[in-house]
Amino acid sequence: MFDQEILQSQVKADRFPFPSEGDITLAVRNRNYALGPVMLHLTMKPGSSIPTHVHEGVAEVLYVVEGEFINEGKRHAPGTSLHVKAGKVHGPHSTETGCALLVLWTDKAATADANLDDFKMPEIRRVPDTIAS
Repeated sequence: MFDQEILQSQVKADRFPFPSEGDITLAVRNRNYALGPVMLHLTMKPGSSIPTHVHEGVAEVLYVVEGEFINEGKRHAPGTSLHVKAGKVHGPHSTETGCALLVLWTDKAATADANLDDFKMPEIRRVPDTIAS
């Protein structure tokens, strides 16, 4: 069972709350680090831009879901992921045609690689069939 389920109908996109130009919205999918990375859905309309910036306490991953995303002058197509360590200056971000991004933030204290061998199936104990006499 999942600890949190967020349906699309529960998510509200708000105006991007940081310095930027153009029409940019941000929808928070998860803000609780105990449930995994902070997850944001960022939509940039054509001609939008976000200036060079830094996140001191979090590493950031940008995943291009749709459209064309321009980071530091380089164009990125859907399916591209961009990874930035905490405290590293990055950007500017822009788009000419519009784009949608999935943004993940992780706490900088998490420095080790994920252990992909950590996926385990729980041992299921089977109750023996009993025959009624």
